Amino acid sequence: MGWMSRTEGNPLTVRSTRSAALPAANSLADDGTAAQPVAAELASAPARRRLDALDAFRGSVVVLRLFIGSQVAEIAAPVLLHANGFGLTVADLVFPGFLFIMGMAVPVSMSAFLRPSAAQGPGRPERRPYVLRIVRRAVLLYAIGMFLNAFPFLPEIVEGLRFTGVLQRLAVVYLVVSLLYITCAWSMLPVSSDPAENTAARHRILRSSTRMLLLGGFPLVSMAVWIMATYTFHNPWPECADVRGLVPNCSLEAYLDTSAWGVEHNFEAARFDPEGLMSTLVAVTNCWAGLLIGMDIVRNKQRYRTSGGVRRRGSALILVGMLCVGVGLMLVLVIPIGKQLWTPSFAVVTIGIATVGFGVVLLAFDGGLWAAGTGVSKAVRRALSPVGDTLVALGRNPLFFYVLSELVITTLDYIPVSYHGTKGTAWTLGAEVGLGTWLPAPLASVVWALLWLLLFYVPLARLLVSRGWHIRV
Repeated sequence: MGWMSRTEGNPLTVRSTRSAALPAANSLADDGTAAQPVAAELASAPARRRLDALDAFRGSVVVLRLFIGSQVAEIAAPVLLHANGFGLTVADLVFPGFLFIMGMAVPVSMSAFLRPSAAQGPGRPERRPYVLRIVRRAVLLYAIGMFLNAFPFLPEIVEGLRFTGVLQRLAVVYLVVSLLYITCAWSMLPVSSDPAENTAARHRILRSSTRMLLLGGFPLVSMAVWIMATYTFHNPWPECADVRGLVPNCSLEAYLDTSAWGVEHNFEAARFDPEGLMSTLVAVTNCWAGLLIGMDIVRNKQRYRTSGGVRRRGSALILVGMLCVGVGLMLVLVIPIGKQLWTPSFAVVTIGIATVGFGVVLLAFDGGLWAAGTGVSKAVRRALSPVGDTLVALGRNPLFFYVLSELVITTLDYIPVSYHGTKGTAWTLGAEVGLGTWLPAPLASVVWALLWLLLFYVPLARLLVSRGWHIRV
């Protein structure tokens, strides 16, 4: 299962004792590939079963998703809505965050995949069971996404049904990145003891090229293909004849999405779909970045056993993330940043932000920064404890809360409500009339989202964890 004990005195740790029900996606089972231990620290370090930061970071992304998704678009502040065209808002960080944490879970949940066996020997893991599990999960994610697109199954919705969406993209990206991992991860194993195999030039070249693809070639190829295809394409539509530069409605993305399934099946019947074909090519890089961090956790789990090791790892992640943000901002000079087309600059910046975020959460939850004797008062530690428990609780069932929030909002948005001549829905009037009559409109939307988060989602998450219920596909 992963690591058992937690840093003593850390208030940002969950206190549930139902370890048998913890999801396998966060297990850190011994895979036989760990790096050399840090002898001085590990000699006296207690056995640890689990990194709380894995759940807590996922919980942070879930909180952001529930808060952003519960905004009332008609009155919400622009920074809490997706950028229109190019730009970057807080709302634009949610989807990349989900891709990032999904990538981290891949090697962690498959930590036994690279475990050498007596029958197979190192470097020859059996892939078939993992391929079947990956395909099954991808199909289920896609099917759930299609269900949400069709809900509540009205004729006008079914007629213009979208074939893409958030869960559909998660399914495709998960499939691609997981297959990349189980295909290429053997190159990270220790070299075989077979002299004939070690001296074969073809084998050495294959191992080196496979490792390069896994560790950096894959995202570079994805982005290079996107850049070359996007900037060499000229849209044949008459209205795009004089368009120069990257314009969403005349882009290669628009041409492919509209040609593939028709404009009526795009999001809001636009020329392109924000979860369309070409943008998915770059979106896989966000998941790949999380994959690298997950691989580091599995391969070097000895270094995560102590607070000192975690602090060094967390600090390194923060520095790497800041570097990625800087590189992404430099890319903005030539490629605009935008979630709708998922441009390479958007991918690099959001990868950097997610890496910094995970580094901070890792330091807070497993780095011992809040432990007794670090200068933080007992009252502060006691106040922070419920926050940590809540984040971990939400992180245990991310898919459940995403689907639930979509069903709740969609259902309430289809219930017509009139109040003193004002017409709307049970969702919009709840904020516009219930709160908007005595609060500024953007603040009313924020309070409405916080009420749903604190009074509905958080208690439900704590209840699920207390019962040991973990809903996953």
